[in-house]
Amino acid sequence: MRPSTFKKSVLATNIALLMSGAMSVSAIAAEAEAVNTDNIEKIEVRGIRASQQANLNAKRFSDGTVDAITAEDIGKFPDKNVAESLQRIPGVTIQRQFGEGAGVSIRGAGQDLTLTTLNGQNVASTGWFVLEPAKRSFNYELLPSELVGDLEVYKSSQADIAEGGVGGTVIVNTRKPLDMDSLSFYGSVEGQYQSDSEETDPQFSGLASWKNDSETFGVLVSGVLQERSLQRQGNEAFWEWGAGPVAFEQERERSALTATFQYAPTDELSFVFNAMDMQMKANNTNYALWLTQADTSWGGGVTEEWLGQTTDADGNITNQGTQVKGPLNVAYWQARPREATMKSQVFDLKMEYAGNGYDFSAQIGDTTSSGGTDFEMVVDDGTGGTPIPGGSYDFTGGGQTWDTNGFDMATYDPGSLTMGTGSNFNRTPKTDDETYAQADIKFDVDWGVIDSVKTGIKYAKHNTTSRKFEYEQDANFDTRISTADIGAGTIDVGAGDYQIAKFDPEALKAWARSSITGEHEDLGSYSEIEEDNYAAYVMANFSGDGIRGNFGVRYAGTNASSTYYVEGKKTSTDADYAEWLPSLNVAFDLADDVIMRASAARVMARPQYVDMYVNPNVLGANDDTPNNQYWVTGNIGLKPFVANQIDLGIEWYFNSDSLVSAALFMKDVKNFVTISEYHATSDEIDFPLPPDEAANGWTVQEKNNGKSALIQGLELQYQQDYGNGFGSVVNYTYTDTETDADTFTDGNPFLSDSSKHSYNLTGYFENELFQVRLAYNWRSEYMLRESGSYGNRLHEDYGSLDLSATWHVTENIDIKLDGNNLLEESSKQFGNNQNPTSYSGFVEGFPLYEYEMARRITLGASFRF
Repeated sequence: MRPSTFKKSVLATNIALLMSGAMSVSAIAAEAEAVNTDNIEKIEVRGIRASQQANLNAKRFSDGTVDAITAEDIGKFPDKNVAESLQRIPGVTIQRQFGEGAGVSIRGAGQDLTLTTLNGQNVASTGWFVLEPAKRSFNYELLPSELVGDLEVYKSSQADIAEGGVGGTVIVNTRKPLDMDSLSFYGSVEGQYQSDSEETDPQFSGLASWKNDSETFGVLVSGVLQERSLQRQGNEAFWEWGAGPVAFEQERERSALTATFQYAPTDELSFVFNAMDMQMKANNTNYALWLTQADTSWGGGVTEEWLGQTTDADGNITNQGTQVKGPLNVAYWQARPREATMKSQVFDLKMEYAGNGYDFSAQIGDTTSSGGTDFEMVVDDGTGGTPIPGGSYDFTGGGQTWDTNGFDMATYDPGSLTMGTGSNFNRTPKTDDETYAQADIKFDVDWGVIDSVKTGIKYAKHNTTSRKFEYEQDANFDTRISTADIGAGTIDVGAGDYQIAKFDPEALKAWARSSITGEHEDLGSYSEIEEDNYAAYVMANFSGDGIRGNFGVRYAGTNASSTYYVEGKKTSTDADYAEWLPSLNVAFDLADDVIMRASAARVMARPQYVDMYVNPNVLGANDDTPNNQYWVTGNIGLKPFVANQIDLGIEWYFNSDSLVSAALFMKDVKNFVTISEYHATSDEIDFPLPPDEAANGWTVQEKNNGKSALIQGLELQYQQDYGNGFGSVVNYTYTDTETDADTFTDGNPFLSDSSKHSYNLTGYFENELFQVRLAYNWRSEYMLRESGSYGNRLHEDYGSLDLSATWHVTENIDIKLDGNNLLEESSKQFGNNQNPTSYSGFVEGFPLYEYEMARRITLGASFRF
């Protein structure tokens, strides 16, 4: 047992200490003075400085530990991607999927433990990527920043905030028409250049808002249309079979439409209806030239150098290690053309009424999402692999390099391609739906220092599915096609200057479609989770002379059911759980400009859907890589993640635009999902495999609740406007995560997606004509963990330099230049298994994956009036 383990009794003790401190300070107060949102300074946000003031005000006057990001103006969110703005907040790091921020991690807890809500409610979300599992985490790629008014990031918990954020909670707020000037219009036209594809794509956005003269009714409509020609080059290794230079190519078409209707017949009563439709068409193709190695455990050749090999005192090999330098075998061309989509819709109605001594609100809504891969095929080298005599590979320098001994990758043409059929020719749709209802009421009271009591209930019915349909083909269809008439030049591949032949993916898809006579569902892949989620809470707000805060308790639970097929018969397995979640937040005014904050809470997050699917997820079967067959089974009975946490911070607002702060945090998180792994023969698992894969059998991965983990850290922040147009924002976060070595199969005793060090450096200048902001974000190495063949690996440290510049041509017209990842930092991922792993690319230090990340430059004009 760790001596620093944070037990429930410790949580109770901290709550008692904080409460006794709060009461003692308030008892000597001469007169209680309520501090609430009505006291917050109102700012008309225009420009970087005003935006920073609004951010500081939101932080300063909150009862808990909260950071905010406010749009400078309509359509002027700090970054083109919402997740990339969030990384500028201390304690927040992001994961980039294909070069764009997609997932947010707060205080080392991992993106799966971050809750993101839109106007306080969940947004149904599915992914477009074929390997993307069903998760609760929000995909920020789908949300255009033009639709956002502001963001709130709650790092501490309170009873009236929805459960789900063990790391923290992100609340995305959209605009309302009665808060804006009548007949407000905004529009922008931009072009975005991406250095990998060398394409420039158009982007359009617009917003119009109107309200009547009496300001009782208003309508706001907005829309965004964006295209992006994306490429990603890199190297990938599936060892010990082979590795090679690869490329990913995608044409993205993203659109978002919103409509907000607001009706406030009296000062006390208001209704807001939000409708939102977000879509992304994401057709994509993977290209690879696999270069297999000649020395394998099933083949010949002689390895020149091994990584991780160990011997005993007599020189006998005790662990063979992994080949990192030696001869090549064959070149093998491959492509996977796909069509994919991702759609989310939200319909939300909220009523608010301010009565005599009480405030009441009710909210109902429905959110739906569909996505996944609508069409997938694979085409392989028609030669079955072309020998590379005298070729060699060398992975000893921290990357993948090849000497092909005269074999020209760029001109290699296999002459024909063969199409994978059966399970390799399919579509894999996903859905995600939720209907919710919530009611809250706050009563003003005069119970000493307690000035109000708030209570509420919430119910949500959630359903998510993942399915697979295999296409049936004409029995006379020839699955071989000549490359003579489908050539499309070359495509850049690899982390380096490599090219390989490109064959037209549209022609390949049309050829494959011509063979389809029908389809059938792979019932073994059918996965469905249905949940009834409920919560109720009560929370008291208190304030006195130099003190304010809240305390309360939330009760949250779930009834869950996993539906799947066994031998063609539909069946289901059920489970349920519930948790009591107490919380306390206290803010002490040590001086007029100094605030000390303390909080303690118990928080929870529900397990991911993909981990709850009872039926097996089959990975790596019927592909071209031997010995990578995974049989992954989930568990509907997984318990929720729960954490006991405390926070302590101090903030000095040395002027209205400036801040110096420090915060300590600790979380004791339980019920991490762990994967037990063992080998099974093909006879033990009834699933058809080709002979070469059947000989290797299966790696079975079973999911269960495992160990706990301790997260501790320190956040430092400095923000200042220097009064001459210049300003800076600097923050640093230290995060230490600790768990048992057997929590994860790689043997590393620290959490996924957690960097020990991260920082942000931002400098800006603005005057009446120009504003310029330069920001650098950096995070140290962190673990990425996935079930299946991509596995657990260590992502090297990563930093991104971003630029934003605006020229105010007139009061109503701006020219704006944005640059992302100006230094073109690459993504490098290494094996990091602490256990003996002979012949595996997951051995510590093996260069598994490396991807070149593009520089993105956006230039455009916007107008508002």
